[in-house]
Amino acid sequence: MENFRDRILNEFEPQGLKFFRESIWSSALQRSDLSKIRSFLTKNNFYGIDVSLVLPSDDETNYLVWRRHYNKSGDCIVFSTSTEIPSGSNHLKITFGYPDIDSRSRARSKELITINYLRLVFGLTAARELVFTSLFDRDDSVTTISEDGYASPFDTQEINRFEHPPIEGAEVIEIPEEAALLLHKAFNQNLPQERFILMWLAFESITNFISNKGSNGQKRQAYFKETLKSETANEEVKRLFSVRCDLFKEGRMATSSIEDDCWSLNRPWFPRHSPSSGNSVSHTLLETAA
Repeated sequence: MENFRDRILNEFEPQGLKFFRESIWSSALQRSDLSKIRSFLTKNNFYGIDVSLVLPSDDETNYLVWRRHYNKSGDCIVFSTSTEIPSGSNHLKITFGYPDIDSRSRARSKELITINYLRLVFGLTAARELVFTSLFDRDDSVTTISEDGYASPFDTQEINRFEHPPIEGAEVIEIPEEAALLLHKAFNQNLPQERFILMWLAFESITNFISNKGSNGQKRQAYFKETLKSETANEEVKRLFSVRCDLFKEGRMATSSIEDDCWSLNRPWFPRHSPSSGNSVSHTLLETAA
């Protein structure tokens, strides 16, 4: 590993590239493919990038995986556990060089663009799963980073124990199986951008399931304004729709607020209270959230 990094430093420093990020991906690429990968990157003006294959020679190489559990009091505990990388397993190592630390910090999205070009052209198994990432330069020691691990509001949400009206009197609206599957996948995502996409697809599935009249916008308006009778909820859903359009049509992500948008998108499908109570849990929560 040290010989590899010395080679990278000696090769790229004359080009003014002194700070590096290398990422290791499980891969089906063979050594005979590397020349094609390099030619493809050069032809498409991707510079300051090195590609190679690495195979652990023993079972002593590990990476960290984040886990969550809840203690006796219901608090969310996030911790890491070491996972073994099998001996002889095949991995793509792709290393990006930058002139300074700030450039390296800002370039994560560009690195993902490069990886996904390789996947689209050479096949998904060219870079199937990110194992870990390392940062290095001439002066500092190597910093290794495994997957992102953090507790989102979905991990730290308190158990609903409403008394006015009592939560046990809630009635659920029927949702299609497809929406349940999408929500299940959404709630298991680490990144809020991925969670929002899956939650919005579930949202549209539910909207179309409960109403079959008019456009999707008319269906949403009919449910929130006429069924829930909440103008506040309707306006919040309109705002979320604009977030959806930015993401789905323009490819723009408001990363600073996307987690809050996921949380807000979860609100409309809270159970509603039985009509006899004269109240609505869903209506109340949406009014408060908005």
